Amino acid sequence: MGACFVVNPAAGHGRGRARWAAVRRLARELWPDHEIRETESPGHGRELARLALDGGADTVVAVGGDGTLGEIVDGFLSCAPEKRAAAAVATFPAGSGCDFARHAGVPREPEAWAAAMRVRRLRRLDAGLASFRGADGKPRERRFLNVASLALAGDVALAVERRGKRFGGTATYLLEVVRAVLAGRPRRARLVVDGVEEPAADYRLISIANTSTTGGGMRIAPAADAEDGFFDLVTVGALSRARLLTLLPTVYVGAHVGRDGVRVRRARRVEVLCDEPLPLNIDGDLDGAAPAAFEVLPRALAFLG
Repeated sequence: MGACFVVNPAAGHGRGRARWAAVRRLARELWPDHEIRETESPGHGRELARLALDGGADTVVAVGGDGTLGEIVDGFLSCAPEKRAAAAVATFPAGSGCDFARHAGVPREPEAWAAAMRVRRLRRLDAGLASFRGADGKPRERRFLNVASLALAGDVALAVERRGKRFGGTATYLLEVVRAVLAGRPRRARLVVDGVEEPAADYRLISIANTSTTGGGMRIAPAADAEDGFFDLVTVGALSRARLLTLLPTVYVGAHVGRDGVRVRRARRVEVLCDEPLPLNIDGDLDGAAPAAFEVLPRALAFLG
């Protein structure tokens, strides 16, 4: 079998199916031998990615947003190395945020996307392995491609899960960030960075970034490179609400880096230790809570595009 297209019809605030219809003819031309599977519930993409590899697919294409792609990456990398040795992941951006596509330069316009796929440029990308507490309190692991965040970003993920993305990706995330700033508080945590434990401190935000953008275009880690073998660890200290709101517009162009209270450094492994559970935002989705550990997986993912 050639390609398996895993389509999230609910992506893009329900526009995923229409986006898929716009590219389906081109997909057929690119991979005459292909199959199409639709996700039916959160997490289903992981299972479909594993089934695609079991069926011999050489390319698993995520048709959706960052959440869909994140599930595909998790399912793909959880398979035995011999099953994915000759396979790759690709994506057609059909979601509301599509931060990975923005970072990697994957076109959203169907014809431009198809032209990029015809080149068949294969890249070996880093991924991240997150170990944390699942919603049931039991230990859990998940591979991720973009950004894992806690504190302010965890509050935002919780709000988006409850209220949805009524205004699309960028506007919804901005609104929920403002709400979280006004209602939130700093969170106490201890970081262990590449084996070195740091004193406990209060944080507004902790982001472990494999790529540069999150939240529908916020350039939280503008220098992050998914091919360098490192995370960019971004921390924001216990700034006032007024200072955070002033800082917020600068994040969209990456100009927050270097400001007072903002620290960025590279790391291969980060542990976040805390007494109270901190909700986790992984690739834009709410998923479990810290205490948690994050480890870079260098060149783990074969990515087409």
